[in-house]
Amino acid sequence: MESFEFRVVIDCPRETVFAIYADIERWQNRNVFGEIHWVQGKPWEAESRLRIETLHPVRAVVDQVVQQFQKNERVSYISHVFGITCETHVIFVPVSAGETAVTVRMHLLGTVSRVLGFAVEPAIEKATKGFFEELRRECEAAPRSGAAGSTM
Repeated sequence: MESFEFRVVIDCPRETVFAIYADIERWQNRNVFGEIHWVQGKPWEAESRLRIETLHPVRAVVDQVVQQFQKNERVSYISHVFGITCETHVIFVPVSAGETAVTVRMHLLGTVSRVLGFAVEPAIEKATKGFFEELRRECEAAPRSGAAGSTM
């Protein structure tokens, strides 16, 4: 089992950060993603399923099941890709009225065959950190009034 944890501090209010994070339409065909869509259940409810196409470092389809969703506070989900199961917890904590700390904890189970030609676990960690860095940039560029286009 491999695990990693990191924290990103974003100069933006928690409600805006969370709204941008949860807006899957914002992330389609950007960064490492291709198509993203809900395949079962209502968006962001426990047991709902999301299918995410990744484009980098290799094309893949990630199946994701929401385990827990507390608006503006936390999201937990289980993802399956290349025979690996990822348990992810994303926690949003206000540092001040205008600043948010996002903590990401990920546990990876399983192994991938050497067919890919590279270690997938470090690639997952790098892509995850890249996504949250992109989230930081998006949030810090967002208008400060209201929650940036949330559909929740």
